[in-house]
Amino acid sequence: MQVIEFKAKSYDGLINIPDTYKDWYNNTVRVVLLREPKPLPQETDSTELKRFFDQFNADLTGYSFDREEANERR
Repeated sequence: MQVIEFKAKSYDGLINIPDTYKDWYNNTVRVVLLREPKPLPQETDSTELKRFFDQFNADLTGYSFDREEANERR
């Protein structure tokens, strides 16, 4: 089995085979589709992230964690 790989954008359920592979036209082919992941937004910088997470600070002064009590089965 011969394999080629190319990137294409689908329109109305159609994917065009590039002219580079015109010898593949009018042949039976097996198709495997892999969706490209959407890129992460680039406008988020570290100061914006810090400002976002600073909203959720909790004061844990005086809080004690007892592992035995937390894992106690009742």
